[in-house]
Amino acid sequence: MNLPKPVFTTVLVAWLSFAGVYALVRSGSGTQPLLSWIGLILCVSGPALFLAGAWWSKTRHTRHTALGYSIICGLGLAMTLAMSYRYGPAAGHAHVWAGITLIGWLAYLRGFNRTPGQ
Repeated sequence: MNLPKPVFTTVLVAWLSFAGVYALVRSGSGTQPLLSWIGLILCVSGPALFLAGAWWSKTRHTRHTALGYSIICGLGLAMTLAMSYRYGPAAGHAHVWAGITLIGWLAYLRGFNRTPGQ
């Protein structure tokens, strides 16, 4: 059995859940800058939607490519970086969390994702 795949996927899903819920709570409480937390939500939602679709599918391999989901994740990181540049320390560490999310997502795609044609 390939043990690193379920462990890495579980850690990635836990990270996505934690970061997404935290960003939702922070954006719901009106913490400024709001676009920084919305960017983190956007960054987390791309990989989360892909993994949810892969989990609910009946086949072993996903039928769709991950390019669109990766673009959504990268756009969320760009939003958090822009807000961090604009507001400085007031923006918090959302850009760091979004960066960790993107690195984990790309590591998942590189090591464990099997789409048709690979």
